[in-house]
Amino acid sequence: MNVIKLLAAIVLATAAFAATPARAEWQRAETDHFIIYGDVSERTLRTYATKIERFDALLRTYYPIESDVQIPKLEIYLADGARDMRRILPGGSDSIAGFYSADAGRIYTVTNISNPEAMSTLFHEYAHHFMFQMSAEAYPSWFVEGFAEYYSTVVMEPQKIEVGREDRGRMLMFTQLGANEWAPLADVLKWRISRSGRARVFDYYAQAWGLTHYLMSTPERQRMLSQYLNAVIRGADPIAAMQTVIGRTSVELQNDMRRYFLGRITYYTPQIDIPMPEVAISTLDADQGALVWFDLRLDDTPIVVPPDNDPDDPRSQGRRAELAREAAQHRAELITDALAAAARRPGQRMAMLVAARAHRLKGDPAAGLEALEPLLSDTSTDADALRIAAALLMDQVKAEPESGNTASRRRLAMSYLGQAMEHKPLDFRIYLGLNDTRRGHTGYPTANDISTLEVATALAPQADENRLRLAEAYMARSLWGEAKTMLDPVANAPHPGADRVRARSMLAAIASATGAVAVVDEEPAAAP
Repeated sequence: MNVIKLLAAIVLATAAFAATPARAEWQRAETDHFIIYGDVSERTLRTYATKIERFDALLRTYYPIESDVQIPKLEIYLADGARDMRRILPGGSDSIAGFYSADAGRIYTVTNISNPEAMSTLFHEYAHHFMFQMSAEAYPSWFVEGFAEYYSTVVMEPQKIEVGREDRGRMLMFTQLGANEWAPLADVLKWRISRSGRARVFDYYAQAWGLTHYLMSTPERQRMLSQYLNAVIRGADPIAAMQTVIGRTSVELQNDMRRYFLGRITYYTPQIDIPMPEVAISTLDADQGALVWFDLRLDDTPIVVPPDNDPDDPRSQGRRAELAREAAQHRAELITDALAAAARRPGQRMAMLVAARAHRLKGDPAAGLEALEPLLSDTSTDADALRIAAALLMDQVKAEPESGNTASRRRLAMSYLGQAMEHKPLDFRIYLGLNDTRRGHTGYPTANDISTLEVATALAPQADENRLRLAEAYMARSLWGEAKTMLDPVANAPHPGADRVRARSMLAAIASATGAVAVVDEEPAAAP
């Protein structure tokens, strides 16, 4: 294994906006690995497309991705200031520079180009996406964030590439806080964002970046980092493994870091040729551009609201209840505004897709299917319409399991998904849809069911739902090791959530079935 094969996430929130027309003309830039959308100038669109494609080439130079499938292109949306950000993140802070979302509905990132940290945030978020694509291993939480932070400061200019530049905000912690004000490194090595209050979130990210930077600063330390990561992946305790590999206690290592950051930190100027990529620019039609944020948000909003059940969530119960109320309000507003926007554009393809998903979110699959009817036929090549129609049919099956139409609806859903796969074979959601048509059948999961989920996960390992479903299928066939490999990254995610709780519960079930001990990173005990 290379010095680092990695991944993870920083996900900064969920959703909304007002129904207002696009300011100018939405355009689309496509490169080898990305599709970038923006209601911005062609120059701006081309600049972002060029930099992120060259950044990807830099990462692949050091961490080649091995995959049995063609990797789908990541969608990036350029938001031009707080107005656009409120359309996708209603109630979100105006200071948000961007976020990354990877769930069963869609995988994408949004970048607020009006924020001075826009490019570094995009690099950070893509580093998470890249890490998950590169490896299925469960890296320690501090390194997941540290890796993304380390590469977020890359300078990517036509004649100059610099890796390892300082993050001025993070450096403030190292230069302004006294040594006794740092979070103990032993806590950082095992800590996730939780209720313990032992360290502020900003300090955690700063020290995760700092430890990664220190261990990447010389070839010898890079080799030790590789040995440490391999040991933790094999199940070693993060604190004990660090002392064994580095030869320093956590206190001694923290002092070494402090001295390093009080001096001159190391950065690299790779002597590699990364050519300027080809960027194809096209223009979206006016109706599609006007509905971009609705299209994105409707895919991102879950049909079933996940439980708020993570005991390590650092937010108070009152704050969580407040956020739940706000989310419900934003959800209702999304349905109303999306249906109104679609109604203003009768006969337009994107309006039909928006209306269908808004009706589905409202709990009215029949109305959703009616909205899609012009796009559906035995010869349809519209993979998105076919996939959404299949989901609506399965909603009817679940809502009316005793109906005489259950079998025919299920068969039609499978037919639509088969058509969709022919025309968009890299869309992991189609394979999840096929899985939906099979779940609960006698003999499930068959070898073919498992193969379907394996394809979905290979296409989008970043989506927790893919990993959880595949692990569930493996467990049903007593493939405990394979299931654990799928679950470990979810169970050790840095951020709280229902998926993490579900993964831990499944790991506990595996441990019970095999007589092993379920181990995930634990938050440090509260200070006495």
